[in-house]
Amino acid sequence: MDHAKRLRNQQTDAEALLWSRLRNQQLGFKFRRQHLVGEYIVDFICPDRRLVIELDGGQHAERVEQDGKRTACLESVGLKVLRFWNDETLTKTDDVLEAIWQALHAELPPHPSPLPRRRGRGSRNADVSGIANASHQTAKATHSPPPAGERAGVRGGASEAWQATASLDAIRLRAQLNALIREFFHARSVLEVETPVMSVAGNTDPNIASFRVEFSGRTDGGPRTRWLRTSAEFPLKRLLAAGIGDCYELGRVFRDGEAGGRHNPEFTMLEWYRVGWDHQRLIDETVELVQVALTLVGRSAMLGKTSFRDLYHRHLGIDPLLATLDELRHAAADIAIDGEGLSRDDWLDLLMTHRLQPSFAEDRLLAVYDYPASQCALARIRDGNPPVAERFELYLGPLELANGYHELNDADEQRRRFGRDHAMRRERGDVVPPLDERLLAALPDLPDCAGVALGVDRLLMAMLQTPRIADVLAFDFSRA
Repeated sequence: MDHAKRLRNQQTDAEALLWSRLRNQQLGFKFRRQHLVGEYIVDFICPDRRLVIELDGGQHAERVEQDGKRTACLESVGLKVLRFWNDETLTKTDDVLEAIWQALHAELPPHPSPLPRRRGRGSRNADVSGIANASHQTAKATHSPPPAGERAGVRGGASEAWQATASLDAIRLRAQLNALIREFFHARSVLEVETPVMSVAGNTDPNIASFRVEFSGRTDGGPRTRWLRTSAEFPLKRLLAAGIGDCYELGRVFRDGEAGGRHNPEFTMLEWYRVGWDHQRLIDETVELVQVALTLVGRSAMLGKTSFRDLYHRHLGIDPLLATLDELRHAAADIAIDGEGLSRDDWLDLLMTHRLQPSFAEDRLLAVYDYPASQCALARIRDGNPPVAERFELYLGPLELANGYHELNDADEQRRRFGRDHAMRRERGDVVPPLDERLLAALPDLPDCAGVALGVDRLLMAMLQTPRIADVLAFDFSRA
């Protein structure tokens, strides 16, 4: 076996992850890996664009001079070289893909490190959010985005920055999907409602950052600081408590600090609630909506269901509800990431994003239900040995589309959960938003119900099989 073949068979987790994202021409160009160029074997190369991608591990920190010579040699024969660290490839895959996309579609000068060097898990939201974001970055598309010349937003230099980032066909598809959603719920007598975008309370979730705005007018004693919603959940539950019945909202939500290849600070969320349903029944309706949406692009996907516990036991041989922290660390031992400070739930998320999601079949829907009680968020906990949170997530291939709960209506328990969120935020030095006291006051009147939030932009990305959210947005954050 030659050296290049040995390297392919002994690839790192970072190389495996990036290769799964580059293959099948999903960025519009063919890549080769462990390819001989002169006296060097490069990690990845796109011959059509003469672009080389190198992934560096920790040992390269002491090999800056040698790597510099290697880069200079490759550039001397007309190649562009991008270098990334293994840990940023694993935890900031979104940004790595964005840098590669830009290098493929623009005449960028060679840059030895397109991303800032970050040790460990990276961003300021590095705990669950940094890992959870990685879960959104392992999807493998089989169709490439439109070539640069066909993309409405890539038609030239800075003078063309007014152009849309999505193709006109993608913009039309969004309108079709919005109409389909409204028809879907109208046929089921689910009422469309609109709720405020600004609130006196913010999201307490330690892994979600809210935007704040300051109101300059008369407040009649209310706070001037208002928070842009990260979802419509809280006001929708207040309407449910008031007796509105089955309802949904299709609208914009906002999350600070989330911008990149797969994330935009403002995006579209569909959220709906069914009175008298549990999370199992809601799984079926969520799947039905996604399957109908896929017909708009001539696609279909069968459904598989599994409990969170069975998924980990079947594929990893561990019980995620009872496994010790050491057992979880051992199951993730070969993942090249700094695990210092990771909690038990962080390790479970890491195993999901790096071991389980990449194996999910491309054209298959998978509903994962009954999560660890520690990951309950706003879901009910069902007694058992051990207890579980009545929550589900729906995936199309490796891409997470929706997150649903059998909703908690115990105000005292919800207040305790909000209090734990605040304690974690204080420990991290993060902003501590005010509690939504109006939601807490309404919860005792919340009927037995199940609710789910579905990312519309994420669904459009899955329909078009593109890894870039910009391909489904008229104007992404860079052109807003």
